[in-house]
Amino acid sequence: MINPAKNGSEAEEPGGALGVCRLRNILFVHHANDMYGADIGLLHSIRSLDVTKYHPIVILPSDMPSGMLSAELDRLGVEYHIAPLGILRRKYISAGSIAPLLLQLMRGIVYVRAVARERQAAMVYVNTMVTVSGAIGGKLARAPVLWHIREIVSMPYFVRWILYRLLRVCASRVVCISKAVRDGILKDAPDLAEKTSVIYNGVCVPSPQASGPDPGLRRELGLPEGILLVGMIGRISYWKGQEILAEAARLVLESRRDVHFLAVGSYFSDQSRYLRELELRIRRLGLGGRFHLLPYRPDVGGIYRSLDVFVLPSRMPEPFGRVTVEAMMHGRAVIATNHGGTCELIEDGVTGLLVPHSDPQSLAAAIQKLLADRALRATLGKAAAAYAQANFSLSRYQARMQNLMSELAARRAFVISRSLIDSDAASEAAFQRIRM
Repeated sequence: MINPAKNGSEAEEPGGALGVCRLRNILFVHHANDMYGADIGLLHSIRSLDVTKYHPIVILPSDMPSGMLSAELDRLGVEYHIAPLGILRRKYISAGSIAPLLLQLMRGIVYVRAVARERQAAMVYVNTMVTVSGAIGGKLARAPVLWHIREIVSMPYFVRWILYRLLRVCASRVVCISKAVRDGILKDAPDLAEKTSVIYNGVCVPSPQASGPDPGLRRELGLPEGILLVGMIGRISYWKGQEILAEAARLVLESRRDVHFLAVGSYFSDQSRYLRELELRIRRLGLGGRFHLLPYRPDVGGIYRSLDVFVLPSRMPEPFGRVTVEAMMHGRAVIATNHGGTCELIEDGVTGLLVPHSDPQSLAAAIQKLLADRALRATLGKAAAAYAQANFSLSRYQARMQNLMSELAARRAFVISRSLIDSDAASEAAFQRIRM
């Protein structure tokens, strides 16, 4: 599948005829077709390109042939291909799935190498650690590889050893989305320090008109205006901790009945069982009608503006926590767990509250503290918005990414130019020998 959008450059499939390129191609290889943190980060990186110089080409995985990301690429007119990539998903890393995964991985390497060579890619941008076919294919095409790591790698040591070996061999530069991600890599592979840097994700700063309260969600849920709302946004999964919020909700509702709880998000197709278990847990806790589950929606600004308190109760360390920063940008009072990249976003008691992970009692106490003190909520929200806008703006992110991608693309141009000079010199020498 291909969307052959042309932005000043011929958009041929691998093996097709190449036109005269007015813009230099940059190849983006991505692991998913969704609209969560890494997918949004990919779009922001694409938008970082200098459109007067570069043309993006995106490769998405064939095990997710349709989704919100490809729909957005269609809307933006960005060229993309769907191809087997052999993404290292947990569901594929099992005894019965290794052989098919390796076959898909090899096909992905061959495909990426073919596209990078035939489209003369100035650089290959690989998004997330699990997209190894993009890194290997880019390296085999002799293109600079920018590997953007968005995960705290928690796989077994031998898998981490292989991945870090690939980082050493394939990546020209490694970008991590937080110090927590970088430190996790350097703990096992300290020799990668020189090529590794931290660039925090960027988040759009809402307009003043989009930062005030939004009554729309309460109307949608059939709630009166005076009801307080506590909620989270994130993929429905064990990692994100929706059931921890449900446990905390039960404790909060023992002492006050003027509050409702909300979890917004969808789930991976192979994790529908977790959603059913969460729904059952909510019913058993007696939260029917008080704890609302809503599917993910692209425009989440209204959700943030409707909340009195935003919570991210992740069981596992967040590599960054984009939704936390989005809530901070909207001036919400934020509670999050005190591990991973989240600790780089929130100063406890100043820009939000941090609580131990997997601890419903501590989470409930923090929620009750904020619900009981409107002034504290306002103070934390104001400080959070100021800090987030100063440190995590989209313009700041795009400026740093544009500089880095331009630097790597220029390195590729220098290598090609040098090769042509050497080739011309060799031809001239051969010609002189013939004359003699």
